[in-house]
Order: sequence, then structure tokens, then C-alpha cells
Amino acid sequence: MKKNLLKKEAADFLVTRVNNLSATHQPQWGIMTASEMLLHCNSCNQQILEESRGNERTKIKQYLLRILALYLAPNFKKNIQSESRHNTKGKTNDLYFEKYRNEFIRLIHEFPVNTHPLTLSHPAFGNISTHEWGIAAYKHMDHHLRQFGV
Repeated sequence: MKKNLLKKEAADFLVTRVNNLSATHQPQWGIMTASEMLLHCNSCNQQILEESRGNERTKIKQYLLRILALYLAPNFKKNIQSESRHNTKGKTNDLYFEKYRNEFIRLIHEFPVNTHPLTLSHPAFGNISTHEWGIAAYKHMDHHLRQFGV
């Protein structure tokens, strides 16, 4: 069974890991600082939890990528570009690290207690279910925590 951020155990595991992160951790790949990474994750998670989109049609390529990324590949690919609204490079500094970590933890804890459907259309995977959002959100957070070795 895939880890799913909608499950308390998965959320708690991510919180334990982020508590081992410091502002001085260096990325093992990519160019974000730890503070920029947390701001990026917070931006993405807030969008997942709060926004919805209309009935955009999922393309075959998106469906196939979803199966590969969520169910077959063990991890997300490194160095994939984010949507521009979530690009945080140069948009913060380490003075805000603790604020962003606390917000990260708050948002992570919202997933398991969420009671409404997550209906946002994923930019790469198309229309995905709430359950699939839980898998995608977990894999995304895991990806960035691994990026910083925690």
C-alpha cells in the first residue's frame, strides 16, 4: 500500500522528518535552500487543500504519467520544474525558516483530518481523486525532505 498523506501515520512520519531539518541543511540536488523548499511545499499544500478547478478533461498522457508516478515509480524524478506560482527561489531567506517549518507542520496535519474532497486538477496528472492527492502530496513532501537528507 502506498503511503498516503491522508493517513495520520504518514503525516506524523513527515513531521518527524521535518523536525530534523535545519536552515543550514544543503540540498543533495536542486538549487533551493531549506527555507525556499518549505515555502514551496507550503504553497503547494495550501493550494491542494483550498482550491478546486472545473472539469478539465484529463489527457491520455496525463493518465499514463499518473499511473507511472503515483503507483509504479518509487520516487518522483529529481529537478522537475514546478508551476511558476510555486517557484520560491530567491523569494525568502533563512530568517523565516521556523515560521515556514511550523506552517509545514500545520498543513501536513490538516491532510488526515480533511473531510472534503480534494478536487484540484493536477498540472501533470490531470483530474485525480482525493485518495490519489494523498499519495501525490506524500510523495512530493518525501521528495523534498529526501532532497535535504532528512
